[in-house]
Amino acid sequence: MDPARPHIRRETRRIVMAEVDVSQIHFTAMYRWMDRGLSEWLADVGWPFTRLLSEGVGIPIVDSRCRFDRRILLDDMITIETSVGGIGTTSFRSRHRFLRGDGLCAEGELVHVCIDRGDRSPVPVPEWLRAVATPD
Repeated sequence: MDPARPHIRRETRRIVMAEVDVSQIHFTAMYRWMDRGLSEWLADVGWPFTRLLSEGVGIPIVDSRCRFDRRILLDDMITIETSVGGIGTTSFRSRHRFLRGDGLCAEGELVHVCIDRGDRSPVPVPEWLRAVATPD
């Protein structure tokens, strides 16, 4: 991967029984997938969470949302797209789209603030992250 270009991660997965309730996907699955999507995105760009925790800043989530446009059902094949953008001085957004074929089923966003892990004060978004983020 060229670190000078924005990175979008795509993964396709089948909806399994543990992710649905009686009628459709349980909303909490989307938040687990957003967390996994960001973890995999970070690993793809050379900063898996183990490295981030040992060398980097903390990135707690300070806001989250998910909008559901279409039902997601058992055995649906869903493609999850994860990107990072919305770069501010000390914050960034991980963005997640959930597609069945070409149709958007849901999309979510997590807002992360970069902090010094010692005193938990806000710090600037690292340059490595700015370099691979999707421009807004």
